[in-house]
Amino acid sequence: MTNDHDKPIPPLYACYLLRSVPKPAALYIGSTPHPARRLAQHNGVAKGGAKKTANEKRPWEMVIVVEGFMSRVSALQFEWAWQHPLDSRHTATEPGQITKRRGRRSLTAILGDLHRLLLSTGFGSAPLAIRFFADDVYRAWAMWIGRDGRALPPQMKAIPDGTCPVAPGGQDGRVGCVDAIPVDSSPIHGYLEKAHFLLDDPEGHLQCRVCLGVVDPAEERIVVCPQPHCHGISHLLCLSAKFLQATPDRDRLVPTEGACPACHETVSWPLMMKELTLRTRDAQAVQKILRKRKKQSSRQANSQATSMPVEDPHPAHPPDDVPLADDWTEQLAVDSDSSIGFPPPPSQRTEIVISDSE
Repeated sequence: MTNDHDKPIPPLYACYLLRSVPKPAALYIGSTPHPARRLAQHNGVAKGGAKKTANEKRPWEMVIVVEGFMSRVSALQFEWAWQHPLDSRHTATEPGQITKRRGRRSLTAILGDLHRLLLSTGFGSAPLAIRFFADDVYRAWAMWIGRDGRALPPQMKAIPDGTCPVAPGGQDGRVGCVDAIPVDSSPIHGYLEKAHFLLDDPEGHLQCRVCLGVVDPAEERIVVCPQPHCHGISHLLCLSAKFLQATPDRDRLVPTEGACPACHETVSWPLMMKELTLRTRDAQAVQKILRKRKKQSSRQANSQATSMPVEDPHPAHPPDDVPLADDWTEQLAVDSDSSIGFPPPPSQRTEIVISDSE
């Protein structure tokens, strides 16, 4: 039997907060690799769902999604700690802990627990994104942050999404609705294809851009720059050490980002780890993706060739004979479930339902 350490980093495994539409005081915390499907299950549209959400509180809306966990286990640990803030080692000793009767927390208290959990030692270095799909919930979050005074770690980001107004930074990170959250590895298929091409060198001429030593993809863990036009490759440990040396946090054990030694662009460490673990731990999935990419490229090349207009073989004014660029052929190929002016929060107590993850 394989465990999480033998599997690729999941494309998505998220924790979420549900709110009952007819009874907004009722809240539910859970986790899933597929938020849209899980929400449909909670609402009885699809089979599954927790028994404690199959009642008069339907329909439910998913108001917060926390994503970016590097493993299913990490997401499940976060879920449990968010559900049990008084019992979790991540939040029980945090300053300012609000004491509430077990199982009865207001939305404000749940947001406060979420904030403390994000700042905790266990999760404070994780590259998490917190999506808010309800404007009033995002405004409640903004009010809490303003009152608490502690900002999220720099590698984390709160994304006003859904019904929330667009933030001053623009549309960056927004997907619009829960159904549009990417749940598979398709966003990195092009990156995976590039990495496979760069590392397929039978002559053995590959070189680490950090230590300048020889690279052996068959025997070593090699990371590839995710920038589309960069050919930089490095030993995993070499690049990790370089990124850690550049961070001011001397206690950090795992980097979050760094400057690629080849193109000097800032690149995401979690993104590189997703590509690396998929490439090295699921050969069958990789081959399937590469075959699909090849077919897509062939179809696109054929489509471009057949859609070119037929020209007069003897034009009156022949165009200059411009030589093709060296990369002209490359140009043909493009290609599991377990928002300020905020009014004061309601004084009613909230029923929070805790259940097993899917």
